[in-house]
Amino acid sequence: MSKFFFPLFVVMCAAIWVSMKMNEATVAKEEAASLAREAERQANFRPEAPGPRAAVLKKRGDKHFWAEAKVDGVRVEFIVDTGATSVALTASDAQRIGYDLSELDFKWEVSTANGKTQGAYVVLGEVSIGNVDVENVGALVIRSELEQSLLGMSFLNELSAYEVRKSSMIIRE
Repeated sequence: MSKFFFPLFVVMCAAIWVSMKMNEATVAKEEAASLAREAERQANFRPEAPGPRAAVLKKRGDKHFWAEAKVDGVRVEFIVDTGATSVALTASDAQRIGYDLSELDFKWEVSTANGKTQGAYVVLGEVSIGNVDVENVGALVIRSELEQSLLGMSFLNELSAYEVRKSSMIIRE
């Protein structure tokens, strides 16, 4: 009798192992397909909007609108903050743009979500997002640890319009 059950046991184990490997392969293919669809969706997104002087900002998973901008030719990522009076730059973004922090005058008192700090006023030569270019934008370089540069009202007020939709914001020069 054991001559019969042992080969059957081996065949059953092999069948279970093959089934598990096939399931793993199917799951891996589904994950790869999902990742490919997401990559294609992101690759197909362009900040350009209908019209020659417009751009679309997408809402990310954190429910905030983000802008990939060029400030005086340097790439800076901003979170859109309509509650910020002006554009606010982190110290590291300001340095990458070319500002020497030791030469800035941090004389302006600034109230942030994390409390009060000091800011130094600067004028950004050009802020470009997609097809939108705004020149001479007032900004503050924030002395304390600002986690993310903010695209505030000193930029947004220079636009002819901005429109908020469920998952996107359209800005127009």
